[in-house]
Amino acid sequence: FLHCAAMDLSNVITEDERTGALKLVRPKEKRDAAEERQEESAVRRGVIRFLVVIVDCSSIMNSRDMRPTRLGVVEQVVSVLIDNYFDQNPISQLALIELRDGRADKISELSGNARQHKAKLEERLKAKRSLGSGQPSIRAGLELAASMLEIQASYGTREVLLVYGSLSTCDRGDVFQSVGRLNKLNVRVNVVGIAAELYVAKAISTETGGTYTVATQAMMLKDMVLSHISPPPVLEEIVDGRVRKKPAAGMWVGFPTRREGVLPGWQCPRCRALAPSVPSDCGVCGLKLLSSSHLARSYHHLFPVPSFRGVEDSEQSTERKEADPTRQCRGCGVELGAGGSEVVSCAACGSEFCALCDSFIHEMLHV
Repeated sequence: FLHCAAMDLSNVITEDERTGALKLVRPKEKRDAAEERQEESAVRRGVIRFLVVIVDCSSIMNSRDMRPTRLGVVEQVVSVLIDNYFDQNPISQLALIELRDGRADKISELSGNARQHKAKLEERLKAKRSLGSGQPSIRAGLELAASMLEIQASYGTREVLLVYGSLSTCDRGDVFQSVGRLNKLNVRVNVVGIAAELYVAKAISTETGGTYTVATQAMMLKDMVLSHISPPPVLEEIVDGRVRKKPAAGMWVGFPTRREGVLPGWQCPRCRALAPSVPSDCGVCGLKLLSSSHLARSYHHLFPVPSFRGVEDSEQSTERKEADPTRQCRGCGVELGAGGSEVVSCAACGSEFCALCDSFIHEMLHV
């Protein structure tokens, strides 16, 4: 039990007094997540995102305070991030950058191909034997990210996620000059540190409107990195001394049709050219091609599932239990109310769910 608690602090293992079965019960922090989702439901978010992930690959990442090494854990976490990012943001794009030997190297270009990103990451680390080297340069990484993001369309949100484990940065110049450039481009920098807080990293995230967190173990690192899967609120702009929301920008999209034959592909509705996959940009006219399912999966961030309300102990009265002695979770079928476990219900249909199904519906299914 101690090992499980140390690896995953998001759940608590308890024993059912009646049956002796082990089960997971969410602590108060998890129960409050429903209220947070309700508060965030009215926040304006971007559907199309351009995210650059910068990974610290310096010699400090060879430390074994995380198994097998810090860099090995970061590789696994970034791989999971790529899968979940494109699952929840199918019409967004992502790029990878590594910091090594005082410079920043591009691992993959901005694109929506998850397999390509994972293959490039695995290939690069395999070539380096999954070992870090030299000192990192935050400024070099931010400058390379800015050059990649400044040419992207204005209708998308521009973000940088820095996974950083070093306690210093080796820069050729003032790193805050790069921060000023990022602010002009409306780029938000989020930083996930490892082991200890770094002043310059926190200052960068604060000045660009991002977040800064520090992980001390592998599970915390995974949770903190994956928390950036959902799109953040749209940044505010200062115009004539007044703060206002960034105005919405329109964009043209096309819904292609699948064509089979000698040259299979997706036919652009504007120029009739074939694209090998969707979502993508037409190689002839530049129209963004996507399917209705991609659009629907992107919009669940704007229209989240309403939060379920908790069923109080008074509602779980003896009379109610006698009227329905076999109360089961509508999702997984587990017996509800046993051992004082948390029960929630849907306000629309009245169906009751256990705490784990509540999390699964709101954090994974979104329907």
